[in-house]
Amino acid sequence: MRDSDLTERPGRGFTPWKEGTGELDIERIWWTARVLHFAKLNVSCWFDGSDLVGIEHWGFRRAQWCMKLKPADWRPLPEVYRLAREQEQQAAIERFRAGAQARAMERLIQASKRRQDARGASAM
Repeated sequence: MRDSDLTERPGRGFTPWKEGTGELDIERIWWTARVLHFAKLNVSCWFDGSDLVGIEHWGFRRAQWCMKLKPADWRPLPEVYRLAREQEQQAAIERFRAGAQARAMERLIQASKRRQDARGASAM
């Protein structure tokens, strides 16, 4: 796949460009798709298997997105899977927050040790 395939909207069968971020809209329609972020291109692409189903521009570009039109036999994400996905996302956020708090505490301890060493404080 070429860079132009990822940064330009494919023609037929895709929605027009829309302003803002489309992450939630794309994932609502293409709930089986997985996102890949291309940082050098400032683009996120959603793939359903090997099919490109959504593109989102961000960063220095104007925030815009488009997605492949939903198929005629489209069905929404079953409620059980939606709830499981939301719980998984919430657990990931909690893990990140806990890790960030632990890292902040470690930095605080290291900084206080350096200050004590600089002043010549000892444990005795």
